[in-house]
Amino acid sequence: MIWGVRIEMKITGFVGSPRKGGNTDVLVRQALAGAEEAGAATRLIYLNDVAFRDCQGCGFCKRAGACRLNDGMEELYEAIRESDGIVLGSPVYFGMITGTAKSFIDRWYAFLNDDFTSRIPPGKTAALILPQGDVNPDVYAPMATHFSVTLEFFGFRVAAPLIAAGMLDAGDAGKDEALMARAYALGQALVPSQTEK
Repeated sequence: MIWGVRIEMKITGFVGSPRKGGNTDVLVRQALAGAEEAGAATRLIYLNDVAFRDCQGCGFCKRAGACRLNDGMEELYEAIRESDGIVLGSPVYFGMITGTAKSFIDRWYAFLNDDFTSRIPPGKTAALILPQGDVNPDVYAPMATHFSVTLEFFGFRVAAPLIAAGMLDAGDAGKDEALMARAYALGQALVPSQTEK
C-alpha cells in the first residue's frame, strides 16, 4: 500500500427476507448508505433470489476444501471472500432468523478447516440487522447473541446487533427516523479509517 492512500473497502449486504422493500431491506440499504458515506463500495444481495440448497452435512468440504454442491452459494462464498465487511439482515420469524438466512449460515461450514479454524481471512467486520414484530427488543436477544457469536467464530469483528422491535408493517422502519439513523451509523461503523500512517 502507498503512504497516505485511502484503500476502498467493500461491504456486502445480505437480505434474508423474502420481501423486497420490507423493513429488513430498508434497514440493510440504510446501513449500506452509511458505509458508502464512510468511503466503502457496497453491494446488495437478496438471498431469496439465489438458488442454493441446505448443507448436506456430507463432510466433503473438509476433504476437498470446497463445498460439493455446485449451486448459487458459490456466488455468495465469493462475495464473502471479496468483502471487507458484511451486513446480514433477517426478520425474526417465530423467534429465529428466516430459513433462508439460516441455510446461508449453515453453508458456511465449507469455510471451516478440519480443526474448525476459519478459512475466511481475519479482520473482516460484520453487523446483524434483525427486525421483529414484538415490541420488546430483548425477547429474542439470545438468538441475536447466538448469531453474533457464530460470526465471531468465523473471525469477524461483530458490531452490536441492531434489533428493530415493533416492526409489524412493511413500511414501519422507514418511518422511524431514530431507527434509520442507527442503521446508518451501523454501516459507518463497519468502515474504519483506511488511511495509512
